[in-house]
Amino acid sequence: MSEEFTSQQFRQVLGQYPTGVVVVSALIPGEPPAALTIGSFNSVSLEPPLVAFYPSATSSTWPRIQAQGRFCINVLSAEQEVLCRAFAQKGANKFDGVSWRPAPGGAPIIDGAVAWIDCEMESVQVLGDHHLVVGRVTALDTQSRDLPLLFFRGGYGRFLPSSLAASDASVAEFLPVINVIRPELERVAAASASECLLATRVRDEFVVLAGAGSSTSRYRNPPWMEESTLRGGGPTRVGRRLPYLAPMGAVMAAWGSAADVPRWISPDAGIDPAVMDRWGDFLTTVRSRGYALGRGDIPYAALENAIDNRTGGVWDANLLRALDDVREAVLEQPPLDGSRSSYDVRSLSVPIFAPRGSVLQMGLYGLGDDMSLFKIRRCIDRLLKASWSCTQLLGGAMPEGFPRPESQDDGYQSDS
Repeated sequence: MSEEFTSQQFRQVLGQYPTGVVVVSALIPGEPPAALTIGSFNSVSLEPPLVAFYPSATSSTWPRIQAQGRFCINVLSAEQEVLCRAFAQKGANKFDGVSWRPAPGGAPIIDGAVAWIDCEMESVQVLGDHHLVVGRVTALDTQSRDLPLLFFRGGYGRFLPSSLAASDASVAEFLPVINVIRPELERVAAASASECLLATRVRDEFVVLAGAGSSTSRYRNPPWMEESTLRGGGPTRVGRRLPYLAPMGAVMAAWGSAADVPRWISPDAGIDPAVMDRWGDFLTTVRSRGYALGRGDIPYAALENAIDNRTGGVWDANLLRALDDVREAVLEQPPLDGSRSSYDVRSLSVPIFAPRGSVLQMGLYGLGDDMSLFKIRRCIDRLLKASWSCTQLLGGAMPEGFPRPESQDDGYQSDS
């Protein structure tokens, strides 16, 4: 192995490490805002909160930003590659035609960025042909659930693995479970050509822990919704937090504590007895079948839109209204008796019984509104097989009388 290398080799080898892409912006008094594209941004310290990046020593834009003493880091989304390239060019007004709003310190926050981090200059040091800039964070926030833009091997791209897992302190205890169950998620997703998700309940929230595959269908566009508000079928649902409210987590409610059911049906006191009876019948059907079925093309599209555009957190008012429509659609469970040529099935989910009475949910999401009975049955068999398998892998116990798969095959034969 030679200890000598060229600049080209240096760039090629270091290019094997993917980095995020940010735009560093600053407000310049009496001039257009300044900005430059950076592919070497990272966090430095939590206490105090410090971040760093490395602008080129030959940059003509960096001295203008440095002179202001503060700047804003814009984490670009995977949809902003064109914008990224524009900010990387030399120009008098890089913000011409770009929508933005001021951060608390005044620097531009670019519309559509995944996140922004407002900073005061902490220190600047010359390192070779670059500067090391350290900023003290004064404010920050996320403003989009989009995937970030990446720079890798000399090109731009996005993070689209076949399997993702949520990372959060409140779900850290589930990480070993995810590792055990992930192979089953991937097998079910691959055989069904759809997205397979693992979810749990964390207090009053329904949390998507992990996923595999991606949705092959696309929600039909309701007349009142613009095409641009609907995103494709990429696996972006991992990490989602939704209210633990019917019908979210139906199989967890069906095999969970009976005392939790009224709260799951409605967060308000005084539930209408007729409504309670309808949901009671629904949960009885779920327990007898071994799975929950979600339906309703337009309600599910509206729910996706409400999730993507919520501004009020997990219990966003628009999200709750969208859930109401989905609830009504889910309550009308179609009999799978072959009386129709096709069925509208948006989701299928089964329980996984972990030790100590804990129930998780595995399900296929983003299915079609014209599924054949044969395909639905195959998906159900795969999920029921996975329910038995995952429960055994986790050391749990299946409830007495829980349904078994109907087919005798391995349950993972592909539909393709």
